[in-house]
Amino acid sequence: MTVDEAIKARRSIRKYQDRPVLESDVNHLLDLARYSPSSMNGQPWHFIVIREPKTKKELAEIKNKYCPAEKRAYDADFLETAPVVVVICVDTERSFGRELENSVLTAAHLQLAACAAGLASVYMSAYAGDEPQLAEEIGRMLNIPKNIRPITIIPLGYPDEVAPPKTLRPLKEMIHLERY
Repeated sequence: MTVDEAIKARRSIRKYQDRPVLESDVNHLLDLARYSPSSMNGQPWHFIVIREPKTKKELAEIKNKYCPAEKRAYDADFLETAPVVVVICVDTERSFGRELENSVLTAAHLQLAACAAGLASVYMSAYAGDEPQLAEEIGRMLNIPKNIRPITIIPLGYPDEVAPPKTLRPLKEMIHLERY
């Protein structure tokens, strides 16, 4: 799959086949994700790979506990059925004040690599600026050191649903030459 094809094919999938994802495949995807850009090339990432049902259930419960009312239709219970869940964390000392950006860029690379490999994913936040308890509770649950912050959650698995076609706004509505 080309980069263009992966970008166009990547969709948010929350339903996965009951089929394992090999450790070697996960490691390959994480190897690709670490090529993403980071502030001052700090490469601050730490990847927590979760496969245990009990841990996935605890993570889903924490996510649901802090889910904003407007997003309740998208509960996190499906995390329990994902063969693998990756929590992307960043080292604050290597992030140079760009923890969120460093994690989001890596999550995007991971999702595109997963799509190109035939795997599905969905982007989830482990961090919310207006709700610091979310990251704190995830950090406690996963024994994450204080200088490492969980930012992003990416479940991975073989898709068991087909997302509807994506409707995009016209590009001309988004492009502004020289000034807005």
